[in-house]
Amino acid sequence: MADVKENVEEVREQLAELELNREEILEKAEQIEEDMKNGKYSIIPPLSDEEQKLLDEEIAKRAPPPEGVPSAVDFPLHDIVREMGLDEPAEGTDPEFYEELKKKDAKTVYKNMKSIPDAVARKYLPDLARRFVEFERRIKCVERTLWALPRENQSPEEDRFEILTELLDKSCQGLEIWEEHCERKIPIGHRCVLEGELIHLMTTKFDLIDRICGEFDKLKGKKLEIDDEREMLRYEIRHCDMLYTEIHEKFLKSYLEMEW
Repeated sequence: MADVKENVEEVREQLAELELNREEILEKAEQIEEDMKNGKYSIIPPLSDEEQKLLDEEIAKRAPPPEGVPSAVDFPLHDIVREMGLDEPAEGTDPEFYEELKKKDAKTVYKNMKSIPDAVARKYLPDLARRFVEFERRIKCVERTLWALPRENQSPEEDRFEILTELLDKSCQGLEIWEEHCERKIPIGHRCVLEGELIHLMTTKFDLIDRICGEFDKLKGKKLEIDDEREMLRYEIRHCDMLYTEIHEKFLKSYLEMEW
């Protein structure tokens, strides 16, 4: 009982410390952006010309894995999912139910589940867990795509590469939020809504990065368009940071049985 009280008190302190003022959140996002420029949060270190050459050669000769063999090893999030049994289908649920969910957008499926009973919502947990594990694998694919972008030192293309990596880094923080709250006891309907929001937010940012990488050459030599793209990506990073703060707050409120 003492441990539970300590845990609740710790969560209350976290909730009290949240930056809920939007102006303060934007100021914090500006500071994070500056820190990112200085490499504080970068998950992709800059490559030297020689490293880029070697990587390009490796990507050029890389063959897809044989059918049935995963393209990447399991990641830590997958281990958490298996340890908690989140990948186990709910008893009595037809396997086709989960196959059908794979075809649906998370925002559409989960946005109205806040009030549904735990007994009903529980069957959706394996689908949510699957989506988060797939993000870990997708990160590696996006990283490889970014590494392969053609760019020279101190060029506009290098600047574009750097801010794209910042957006990827910010997007990946959604996995940290999931990991922080995955074991807390909150109504499962609340969890479905909040995890669905995380998944939708991360998906839109990853899709944006993929789209820009796929059309990377189209802006070569176009300074005004490159400047517009940079401002748009800075907004996306701030937008991501603001929504993560709100989602984290809602997780804490659900754990403390507070309304949101």
